[in-house]
Amino acid sequence: MSDKDGEPTRPDAEQPGVDPLDADAPGVDDAAELEAAEAEIADEAEHDEDKTVAPTRRRGRAATRPANRTEGGATAAGTRSRAEAERARAAELRRKRSIGRFLREVVAELRKVIWPGRKELITYTTVVIIFVAFMVALVAGLDILFAQGVLAVFG
Repeated sequence: MSDKDGEPTRPDAEQPGVDPLDADAPGVDDAAELEAAEAEIADEAEHDEDKTVAPTRRRGRAATRPANRTEGGATAAGTRSRAEAERARAAELRRKRSIGRFLREVVAELRKVIWPGRKELITYTTVVIIFVAFMVALVAGLDILFAQGVLAVFG
C-alpha cells in the first residue's frame, strides 16, 4: 500500500521482474490464479442450461418497437434464455422453409436477370449449335478410329 492515499500500489511494467501482463490486471498477483479463475468461469458457463443470449437484431418492424416492450420472454435488459432462443430459431427456420416464400424469392431473382435481346439470343444459339455439332463430329471420329483400331488388333 502506498502511504499517501491508502490504495494498493500497482506494479509498473517498467519495474524489473514484473510481467507486463500482470501489471495490466490490477488486484491479481499471480497470472496462473487469474487463468484458473477464468477457466472455472468458462466451465460454469458451458454447463449452465439457463445461459442468456443477446436477442437477434432484425430489420423492419423490430427497429420501430419500443425499447421497454418485451417479446418472447425477453427481459427489459434485452436477454433471453437459451431455450427461448432455440425456439425462436426453430420458428424462423419454419418460416424460411415455406413454399410461398421460396416462389417469391425465385421471382425476385428472375427480375434481377439481364435477359438477352433478339440479336444476342440468335448469336448465342448459333454458337451453341456450332459447338455441339463440332463435339459430336469429334466424338464420332474418335469412335470410328478406335473401332478400326480394335478390329485391326483383334481381327
